[in-house]
Amino acid sequence: MPKKEATPPRPWTDDLESDLRRILTVGEECISEKELQTLITVKGRGTEKYAEHDTDRATDVAPRIRLYDGFEPSGRMHIAQGLLKSVNVNKCTSPGTHSTFCFWVADWFALMNDKMGGDLQKIVIVGKYLIEVWKAAGMDLTNVEFRWASEEITEKAHIYWPLMLDVARRFNATRIKKCCQIMGRLEGNLTAAQVLYPLMQCTDVFFLQADICQLGVDQRKVNMLAREYCDAAKKRYKPVILSHHMLYGLKEGQEKMSKSDPDSAIFMEDTVEDVERKIHKAYCPTQEKSKEGEESTATDAGKESMNLTTDNLKNPILDYVQHIVLSPPGATFTCATAASPDGQTFEDYNTVKEDFLKGDITPDQLKRGLIESLNKLLQPVRDHFENDETAKGLFEQIKEFKKQTAAPVAAAASNDVPKVPRLDLVEKGVIPASSHLVLAPLPNSNPTLQSAADILAKLKAVEGDDTPKVLMLLDWTARVNSALDADAKLITAYYSVLLASLRALDTYLHGDDGGIMKNVTVVTQSEAILKDPSSYWISVINAGRHFSLNEVMGMGIGLGEGMKDSESVGKVIGRLMMIADVLAVNPKSIALDAYAGDDVTNGMEKMNLEGEDDDDSKPQSVEAHLIQHFYSTKLSHPGLASILPVPQLTHISAASGPNLALQLPRESAAHKTEFDEYFLTDDPKVHGKSKMKKAFCEPGNVDFCPPIDLLAYFGGLDGGKKEGVTISRSPENGGNVTYTTKSAILGDFESGALHPGDLKAVVSAVMVEVLTKMNGEIKGDGAAAKGVKALKAFEKKMAKQKKK
Repeated sequence: MPKKEATPPRPWTDDLESDLRRILTVGEECISEKELQTLITVKGRGTEKYAEHDTDRATDVAPRIRLYDGFEPSGRMHIAQGLLKSVNVNKCTSPGTHSTFCFWVADWFALMNDKMGGDLQKIVIVGKYLIEVWKAAGMDLTNVEFRWASEEITEKAHIYWPLMLDVARRFNATRIKKCCQIMGRLEGNLTAAQVLYPLMQCTDVFFLQADICQLGVDQRKVNMLAREYCDAAKKRYKPVILSHHMLYGLKEGQEKMSKSDPDSAIFMEDTVEDVERKIHKAYCPTQEKSKEGEESTATDAGKESMNLTTDNLKNPILDYVQHIVLSPPGATFTCATAASPDGQTFEDYNTVKEDFLKGDITPDQLKRGLIESLNKLLQPVRDHFENDETAKGLFEQIKEFKKQTAAPVAAAASNDVPKVPRLDLVEKGVIPASSHLVLAPLPNSNPTLQSAADILAKLKAVEGDDTPKVLMLLDWTARVNSALDADAKLITAYYSVLLASLRALDTYLHGDDGGIMKNVTVVTQSEAILKDPSSYWISVINAGRHFSLNEVMGMGIGLGEGMKDSESVGKVIGRLMMIADVLAVNPKSIALDAYAGDDVTNGMEKMNLEGEDDDDSKPQSVEAHLIQHFYSTKLSHPGLASILPVPQLTHISAASGPNLALQLPRESAAHKTEFDEYFLTDDPKVHGKSKMKKAFCEPGNVDFCPPIDLLAYFGGLDGGKKEGVTISRSPENGGNVTYTTKSAILGDFESGALHPGDLKAVVSAVMVEVLTKMNGEIKGDGAAAKGVKALKAFEKKMAKQKKK
């Protein structure tokens, strides 16, 4: 079959060139102009397409250029967000351009940040009010759409959050810290939550399928993160970054306007008198400042320069003239000058600036001209909210909200129980109350018997066999930690194999009647989260606000060096999700792995989270530290004791739990043979003999003797359904001997009364029996059987890539 010829590119026309040049005037920077030109060629003017039956050509079905910006409806709108954004949107969506400007109305984030008292209805009203402001300010809404985050993130949580997890796993902590200028913070002063915001903003770009990120220069770093994500995720088309200028604050030294400082900016609802007062008081230098002698010490990220062009004058009055008054096509600016006391009209900004610096325009003349221009631009907005019933009603409600916010709030009574937003799996009917929680390990391509044995040990680490138990399969945490290359199907495959292995091992050790797994509720993390995704992720972010980033990274808490900045920030997100998981289950107790460092005691230790000075309260893992600190501080209110009781933590370590290792730990991977350090859950039964033959078994060494550990665990010497084990020996070697305790077999092995060969022979038979049981369970479970094949295929794929 002959190869299909590529479609030749569309010819570049004067109209397309005009669209390009007009859109470029929006940005102080465009990355990149060439990509923007290609985008206009592929999706811009002239690419309209209509269905064959649409004879009226009413519905264009061709992909349009999609631009995006976001705003949080948290109250007032300053002039840059109102007038400048209106001009920019009109330039980008001018009739015929074949583009759509998408506003991401971040009402969910306003809710999360407790704006408007955490009342979503009020937040939505504020959002609608801001839309009315834009309409009155002259924004053409014909090609504009508003997407409400509270609706989109909730209805499409299964799309949004996995996308965010994928973004997080692909960047290290260093890179995300650099984005946090959008939070106005230095890198060293970050909370853990502040790394979530740039990750979510990057996610927004792809969730909204934006072709162009049209935000301010202050958002440049996170927008560049979106382009880098395309490289990491092998996405062909990167979003174009079109960063608009950030207006200076009206006061000296303010690199941008501030909603918290009313006199730093003109706001869209300001009266004529407000505008006149603020502009008259505003900073208006007539000479450029020298940079010599400026301090080089670190400053708050929010005060760093927000401009990409050099400006040593930094005159906010001139800034307003250039970017507000003269920004619309064909706009003019009029003010009195030395040559024209009655007023001179300017068509370009450079002439205004030159005349001002020469002294032909005085600061007072410049300010008076600006006051007149701004009031002309704002008057239609004032009129709209006076005459339009819908807009007027919204404005009245907003004013009422402000009164409620400004009114003195009575001190909360000491018995008022604080709200703790969280997913409640008990209320949802997913799990029983007062359960014992075990978090499954992150998946890998070679699930071991050791991992299954560890989980059973954690499930048993609770007082009373009748305590309900919950095993949570951390599939989304696995994705954010890049387990199995974050492949959702492979992660599911691993957990299918693990569950089958747990059932088989449980039955082998405890019999059908005395098994542990029959009293276990298995919960898949992602399915649980999607029961109430909004509450879950708010609890994740609240946990992040409570901790410094360094603390979540494990730095300075006495549990080793902690994460390195070069590691994926996905690990941070995973730890915050763990706190949300615990809150969702609201367990009576939790079993965790103990940290293996020298400064932490190995063993099964129960932690009293309420006793800060108690030796038992010392955390033995970063996870335990975070849980302990969160409960002891964030959830310390007495009224929460019955709602969110403090769970008891148990640590399972190599010393306290089963140790099924076959070899001493090896420092170098070069000394490893293929999977000979542990039995795998899907090992064929012949490996019961072959791996045991190679297992470490030094005569007389009882400090590390894998055959004895395996016999103790699987042969009944550590308890269970079996009643001991008999080792067959010839009469000349002492004859058969039966052991019912581990201490007895250790004594004989240390003294030399038990030979390694005789020991290995009986353990080989036991392991053949165990693996036969495991194989039968896995093969009888369709999902587990397919899972084994999928994991093996992935292992081979990874091995091939390592050889390249």
